[in-house]
Amino acid sequence: MSQVNVDTINEYNSAAGVTIDGLLIKDGAIPSIAGGLEEVDVWHLTTDFTGDANPIASNLSRWASAWEKIGTGMTESSGVFTFPSTGKWNVEFNVSYTTHPSNQAERNVLNHISYSNDGGSTWDVYQAKANANMYATSMTAIDSSAYAQLKLDVTNTSNDQVRFRIDVQATGTKTVASTATQLTTYMTFSKLGAT
Repeated sequence: MSQVNVDTINEYNSAAGVTIDGLLIKDGAIPSIAGGLEEVDVWHLTTDFTGDANPIASNLSRWASAWEKIGTGMTESSGVFTFPSTGKWNVEFNVSYTTHPSNQAERNVLNHISYSNDGGSTWDVYQAKANANMYATSMTAIDSSAYAQLKLDVTNTSNDQVRFRIDVQATGTKTVASTATQLTTYMTFSKLGAT
């Protein structure tokens, strides 16, 4: 049986890729073939706050407890997140809330992912929202959470950005920060594949 031993196979034409036993391999597809993601990053809120935030612009940090980002990671400035590379991205936003409503009172809270494709000049080109409804039958604290997810095709790392917003019905509603060992309010960014 004939055998060819090589250290490296370079693409003659990067658009065409290399076909081995009927399997087409391109540089951008290698992470998917290997079964892993080339970018996963997790950020979280580090300090509780009460009321609205549009966007959450402070007290954000990369999660580092028993975790290390995969790849380059996101860049954050004043609550605006920029992607490290183009591709198909999944953005998740989980928020934990607590409130002390009056007896027989209802409280709604909203967490919201906003997207801009023009470097932040306009927002909400695409968006994802999740609502939590809290109802109290007595004067006790109510805890709840809401989860939003947005899938994006990031084609320009300078223009494509996301940020995160909180809307609350009552001024006493608090967004709960993560602790050193628990993720409660956090954002996850995962690159699923090439654009």
